[in-house]
Amino acid sequence: MAVDVGRDLSQSAVVITGASSGIGRAAALAFARRGSRLALAARAPGPLQQVARDCEARGAEVMWQSVDVRDEQQVAELARGTVERFGRLDVWVNCAGVIAYGRFEQVPTDVFRAVVETNLFGQVHGARAALTQFRRQGSGVLINMASVWARVTSPDVSAYVASKFAVRAFSECLRQELRDAPDINVATMLPQAVDTPIFDRAANFAGRSARPMPPVIDAQTVATGVLRCAESPKREVTYSRAGRGIELAATFAPALYGRFFPPAFEAGNYAGEPLSPTVGTVLGPADGTHSIEGGWKRQRRRELTRALRDALRALPRGLRH
Repeated sequence: MAVDVGRDLSQSAVVITGASSGIGRAAALAFARRGSRLALAARAPGPLQQVARDCEARGAEVMWQSVDVRDEQQVAELARGTVERFGRLDVWVNCAGVIAYGRFEQVPTDVFRAVVETNLFGQVHGARAALTQFRRQGSGVLINMASVWARVTSPDVSAYVASKFAVRAFSECLRQELRDAPDINVATMLPQAVDTPIFDRAANFAGRSARPMPPVIDAQTVATGVLRCAESPKREVTYSRAGRGIELAATFAPALYGRFFPPAFEAGNYAGEPLSPTVGTVLGPADGTHSIEGGWKRQRRRELTRALRDALRALPRGLRH
């Protein structure tokens, strides 16, 4: 894949889905600081409008549009509106994502389907809209958000893992199809657990509250990686060392991975608090504040310590299976 080294992001037209919170919100602010012109999209209009104001305060020209990425027509209209406003489209960042916890049989079909439609088809719809314009221009960067769980498996998050595996494979197929377009690039981000609100807003049918599996990285770290890929696209970027280690274990020692890691993931993924079944924000947006962070690395650091302790304690049980 050809690399457009040193792409100037000032005045570049950048679309970001899932921009109201988490990695998407952090990326929006990062691009704003670089002088990019932004088209921001998410389901909740109130929080999205606040992000737009924050980006404008940093000197960026911003448009925003309430979009459910499961709706291909809405995504196509976002692309058209961006080109009409800014005259072109240089970077498309697919950040919208949701997650559901629970055994496969416990997760209702509509929730499972919504996770796949948001995480996979949301990015498919974004790619279709972006690549159509990139082909017209002869250049552009598509950045897809996968996960370390696009390379390794885990119990109780089957819809999320399946969707992220598919995003990674889809991205690779696109790169192969774009061999004739050296200035159109596709980059895939594969972060480990990120400190965002996604865990609190997850659909959950496990009976226990969910938490990220440590170590947890900052959303700003991933947003910086998105920025760098927009400037100089990479094929795939994994964050960070723990994520790479898990990938290597699954690749080179799959039998050991299957014995050790699933029980550790299951123990680490859940806190002790009971939780009634909830669809979270999988089927629709949430009210209230949409932040970048979930508070895990600050206010809830003790819970992360407990998660790591519980995961380590589960390892001997894995040996007996």
